[in-house]
Amino acid sequence: MEYKRLSKEQFEALHKEFATFLAAYSIDKKEWNQLKVKHADQAESLLNKFSDLVWNDVLTKNLFVEHHNPNHLFLFECLEEKMNLILVKTEQNSIDFTTQDGIKWMEVNMHSDSVSIFRSQKKYNNRKQDIFDLIMKGGRLSEGTFYKSIYSFLSKTS
Repeated sequence: MEYKRLSKEQFEALHKEFATFLAAYSIDKKEWNQLKVKHADQAESLLNKFSDLVWNDVLTKNLFVEHHNPNHLFLFECLEEKMNLILVKTEQNSIDFTTQDGIKWMEVNMHSDSVSIFRSQKKYNNRKQDIFDLIMKGGRLSEGTFYKSIYSFLSKTS
């Protein structure tokens, strides 16, 4: 297996795609249920193949990854050749960027000395693996709303 097996919830969300995947192997629902019981190792192998297929598809796209922790907001724009990072941080221990109140506080205090913003970029060592590692460390895929908003803010202030 190249990546990580999808969770039960992810398989459930992708049940139509998984059925299509099984159909490519000429396996219908009845055969799948039998395969899980009689040939569990083969069923496991198919689950792993499907998981890798999904991860490979996701990781080839230009996408955004966010990682929130109480005092830092890591925003990644994952392009084809490089990854751009915007890091928002605060030294205010009473602020928690993992909560809605913390995000609202950040938006209100963006211009203050209580908020620091850094930008960086790097070329990938291995694009798919680099992005996958971000996700495994707690990052989550996003629409890039925070990234685009803060990028726009930075563009106006420079």
